Amino acid sequence: MVQAPPINTPTYLRLRIQIREDIMSGQWALGSHLTLRGLGAHYRVSNVPVREALLQLQGDGLVEMRMNLGATVTVVDESWLRDFLSVRDALEAMLTRNACERHRVEQLALLGRHQRTLAKAVEEQDWESMFAAERQFTSRLYETGGNAHAAGVLEPRNCLLEAFRRSRPPLAPVDPPRWAERLHLLCDAISRSDTDTACSQVAQHLAALRLHLTRLLRSPERAASRRHRAEA
Repeated sequence: MVQAPPINTPTYLRLRIQIREDIMSGQWALGSHLTLRGLGAHYRVSNVPVREALLQLQGDGLVEMRMNLGATVTVVDESWLRDFLSVRDALEAMLTRNACERHRVEQLALLGRHQRTLAKAVEEQDWESMFAAERQFTSRLYETGGNAHAAGVLEPRNCLLEAFRRSRPPLAPVDPPRWAERLHLLCDAISRSDTDTACSQVAQHLAALRLHLTRLLRSPERAASRRHRAEA
């Protein structure tokens, strides 16, 4: 769960955060049509902050605006996955190199904590908790990499990946113990400023994630996601 914004945050920015969270949770299904009037009524705000929030979300890649027709939540399909994961490969490699060069002790401690949480979830075969820990680990890696522009590109689109994952029936990852092992080796490499090993582990992790998402593409969409899209 994203930390609540400060009380003095402008309405459109608070709305941007809330709509993003609601897309990730499935409240607004991928491909669903969002109107200014419908969103205004749902969130009890006027059309002005809704329009501003949607423009921000369009910049984040979460929605596509249509003239006088509101917006459509971005659809995650094979083409979208291929293009975004190629971008994520490049940016995460850069962030990982940065992390090796400029990490702090407290950042390594947080990475290690999320890796251990993921490893425990793997032992318990709790895939929801595993993917939650993976998202937390990834966010901390971005923070450790210290490039806000790169993180600003990746974070909202990773929300779409999560929305896509939740829109399909639960699926166990291939060789889950290796997920935990890779992140452990990544933490160790960053602590030693071993850039080559760290980047190799990140690349392997993304390859495993790409495989998992590709398998999900072949799964039927959950009925709840179809219903939410029809009701939006």
